[in-house]
Order: sequence, then structure tokens, then C-alpha cells
Amino acid sequence: MNASDEWVAMEEQTEEAPQAELQIEKNSSALSLRTHPTVEEYYGNMTAFLSLAIFIASLLTILNICIYSTTVSRLRRHLNKPLRTPSILMVSLYPIISVAALVTILVPYSWFMCHTVMHVMFMVGGPIFRTLLFRYVDSEQNYVKESGGEAVQLSTPPCCCWCLCLPLVVPTKAKLCISRYMVWQMPFWQGSIMLVMNILYYRDIQLYHQVMYFFIPFIVSSIVLGAWSLQITVRMITKLRGDYQLRKKMFCLQLVVMLCKLQYLVLYDQLDGIKMGGEYPINHTVYKQTIINILILVEMVLVSMMVQSAYRTPIQVQIDEVNKDKEITRI
Repeated sequence: MNASDEWVAMEEQTEEAPQAELQIEKNSSALSLRTHPTVEEYYGNMTAFLSLAIFIASLLTILNICIYSTTVSRLRRHLNKPLRTPSILMVSLYPIISVAALVTILVPYSWFMCHTVMHVMFMVGGPIFRTLLFRYVDSEQNYVKESGGEAVQLSTPPCCCWCLCLPLVVPTKAKLCISRYMVWQMPFWQGSIMLVMNILYYRDIQLYHQVMYFFIPFIVSSIVLGAWSLQITVRMITKLRGDYQLRKKMFCLQLVVMLCKLQYLVLYDQLDGIKMGGEYPINHTVYKQTIINILILVEMVLVSMMVQSAYRTPIQVQIDEVNKDKEITRI
């Protein structure tokens, strides 16, 4: 190699060095915006905004728990044991979501685990709600007897468009078993996926970002199947128990997915266009997740009030009867 070639090579290296340094600076800057701080770093650099957010989040969580306590007290007074347990479990979903949102604000690094808890509330609530629906008519076998072989339409949300060509179906024991499996697959199928995603996120976040999109079709298809089966079941039971506000109860359950999953994902991307926070540790990601979870906490209070209204019916035990039983017991 002659002197001119060596000089050209040295110039290329000197040009590539600043570019490499610039790329490293960009990557570190992006990393500082996306990285979650540790607990020590988070509370050691606390800002006025985060302090106010923690205070508001704590008040909203306490309010939600108070609403929940009032609802449970009413259910315990007015429902017999077969309906009491699943009803209490259903109204318990919303304060648990509130606590998960509060923990996310208190410990930002735990956000994915808390987001998983919110997701789990729907896939656990689905089977519980289906159990409650058939307890309104005593059992699946009793429903078949009471319905008298009346056909059921399958074109219900979220599959109301492409199910128009499907014929009416007469509920039988075998078909109700298929419907049961469509709902019960959610906790097992989605639970396994979310467990794998949590392990990947907290062990190898780069691998998580590479494979996360492959899991989305499986999660969506599982949710659609479960929600479709629940909607069909709600339509079936409503014909026999039309005054039990079943559609309103189903809507409250669907709000878990819409607010804690769909809204979360949409806002998580949309808020990237707004510059918030500063450098690590109190960065853009911390501010973004705090805002989203405060919104979820406000919504959970409103949903809990709606749930309280939806579960006012049925009333199996009147308060007067309870008071009479107490007086008899005292005598």
C-alpha cells in the first residue's frame, strides 16, 4: 500500500468515527428516554408532578375500594350463596385493576407486570361471568329445559359481520360444552402467553421487542373467541332473565379490555408525540405511564359505579326478611 492509499484510509476512519459516536449518542439518548428507573433513582429524583400524581392516584384507589365495599355489602345482603360468590368475584375485578395502576405509578419498573394483572382480570372474569350467567337459570341443563329448544342467533359482537351466514343454533348439551371451552381457553391460552412475555421482558428485553408482535394474533383471536361466546350466552339468558341487566354487566366486563388494553396501547404510542419529562431517571416514559394510569384510575371509579348499578338486580333476599330472621334468632 502506497502513501496516498494510507492517507485515504486514514481520512475514511476519521470520518466514520464521528458518525459512530453520533449513533452511540442517539442510542443512549433513546435508551435514557425509554428506560425505567429503579426505586432508589425514582424516589431520589421525585418531582412535584409525580408527587401530586401519587397523591391523586392514592385517593382514587381508596375511593374505588369504598365503592367496592358498598357493593359487596349490598350483594351479601340481597343474594343467596350460589349467586353471591361469583357476583362478588366479578365486582372485585375493578379495585384490583386500580391497585395495579397505583403500583405502576409507585414502582414504574413493575409496569409490565401490573399491565399483565389488568389483562388477567378480563381472561379470569370471562369464565366467572359465564358461570354467573348460568347460575341465574340454575344450570346449563335447566336452561335447555326452560328455553324449550328455542334457536339462538350467532351474529353477535365482535363477530356480528362475518357470522351473518351462520344458521340459527338450538342449544344442546354438546353445543353449550363448546361454548364453555371457548370461554375457558382464555385463562389458559392467554395466561401462558403473558407468562412467557413477562419472562422475556424482565430477562431479555431486546428479545422481547423482537418476538412480541408474533404473540399479538394469538392473544386477539383468544379474546375474540371468548367475547363472542359470552355475548351469545348473554343473549340466550336475557330471553329468560330480561330484568337482570345482563348486557350492562357484560359491557362492564368488556370495558376492562377496552380501557386497560386497547386504550393503553393507543395512548402509549400517541403520547410519544408529546415531549414530557427530562433525562433519565424521570424521563418521558415515566411521565407517559403516570398519565395513562391516572386516566385508568379515574375510569375505574366510574366503571365501579356502573358495576354497582348493574349488580343491583336480582334481589333474592329482601332486607325485611333478613331483619325478621335476626329477630327470630334473638328470641
